[in-house]
Amino acid sequence: MNEKNGSGEFYLDHLSDCPDSNLESDNIDESDSSDIIIQKQRSVLPLRYSDSEDEEISIIEDDLNNNEDDDEIWSRNDEVRILKPFEGSPGIKITLASPENVMDSVNLFIGDDFFEHLVMESNRYHYQVMERYQIPSKAKKWTDITVPEMKKFLGLIVLMGQIKKNVLYDYWSTDRTIETPFFAQVMSRNRFVQIMQSWHFANNDNIPHNAHGLAKVQPVIDHLRRKFNVVYKPSQQLSLDECIIPWRGRLSIRTYNPGKITKYGILVRMVCEAVTGYICNFHIYAADGNKLEDTVLTVLEPYKNLWHEIYQDNYYNSVKMAQILLENKMRVCGTIRKNRGLPQSLKTLRLTRGQYEFRRNREILLEVWNNGRRNVNMISTIHSAQLMKSTNRSRRSTAPIQKPNSIINYNTYMKGVDRADQYLAYYSIFRKTKKWTKRVGMFFINCALFNSFKLYTVIHGKNITYKNFLHKVAIWWTADSEANSTEHDDS
Repeated sequence: MNEKNGSGEFYLDHLSDCPDSNLESDNIDESDSSDIIIQKQRSVLPLRYSDSEDEEISIIEDDLNNNEDDDEIWSRNDEVRILKPFEGSPGIKITLASPENVMDSVNLFIGDDFFEHLVMESNRYHYQVMERYQIPSKAKKWTDITVPEMKKFLGLIVLMGQIKKNVLYDYWSTDRTIETPFFAQVMSRNRFVQIMQSWHFANNDNIPHNAHGLAKVQPVIDHLRRKFNVVYKPSQQLSLDECIIPWRGRLSIRTYNPGKITKYGILVRMVCEAVTGYICNFHIYAADGNKLEDTVLTVLEPYKNLWHEIYQDNYYNSVKMAQILLENKMRVCGTIRKNRGLPQSLKTLRLTRGQYEFRRNREILLEVWNNGRRNVNMISTIHSAQLMKSTNRSRRSTAPIQKPNSIINYNTYMKGVDRADQYLAYYSIFRKTKKWTKRVGMFFINCALFNSFKLYTVIHGKNITYKNFLHKVAIWWTADSEANSTEHDDS
């Protein structure tokens, strides 16, 4: 559900968000207050609307409402669907030298070229800052970051996601009750803080003043989006939904959702493989004035003309959207709101538990089924009007519940983004930071690690937990360069 008023934009859906974590600040002063300050009585600045989407939705609804009384085009006649075959070629598209090696999967997304870019821009940013601002004495003792150092830095951040401590300094504490000596053995605390403060993704001198809000993280976004699309091609069923990168600071692209645990943050729309949760593509809301229709087509661009099946919720679905996707050889299934093109005969239905009605207009099927509490409205260009036995059982009898096949498949395949979101919340590598760019960078590095894990389990077929996978990655990155060149992964 999406609501909008004069003070902000609301994104309400049933899936879980990326977690709020106890995150550490770049600032080395322990007494410094958090960059995320929660005050119950503070005023909230108005937030920009996203992508002109609510305006676009109102236009869609007006157009559909003008035609919704024309019941003549909607028929109760249905037939078994014979769909055109899927034309995609799913699977991994790059040959791995050693499929059993965890790092071979990781290097597909986060290889030496990625680390070299981080090193180059972080060193450049340090010297740019030195020229513009007065640098504290500790920061003047600077040596350029190297690729092995950057790997150790990220390796420690991954470990921090598994070893939770409230204060950054505690990882380097010598107190025997809380000490973790491994961190000091890998990198000094001051050097870690130096790298965190200088961590950067783009050359500020090349960013124009009128650049869009994501310019400072665009190189990372472009690199990982390209890798996600090139390395692996998904199977036919995809799910489209959104998650939130937590952020409470002032930011033009921040959104607000009062119904979520993570109320403030950066909206990311994700296309995931429905079965595995592999993150295939994504789109970040950037307050750039795009319409919702264009945003959906942009994030689905790599999957046009292949007859993919897209599962999405009622924020995205309408009769018009289904027609547009069909024109691009994509099929859709999901919930739909009454004012998105349902004929009047379906809008006014009063059904009791288990009752079912449908209407069809050529390729588009509209269904209404009562689950005992309310009517559930569905749209599909995939299914026939057919009730199937569900694995769920009625509380009133032992008989299986009869549901539309579209609802059964929707419940199965809509979980792709939810799966990815759940893994991203486990052992999250988020660190508290005063720079939103670093939060976004950590989020997408987290996504790349998740995709690496999915590829490793799919290709190798080895039963390994996500925690153990991340632990192997952290150990490899934090090892010295000589060890990395000779050590063989024992996974």
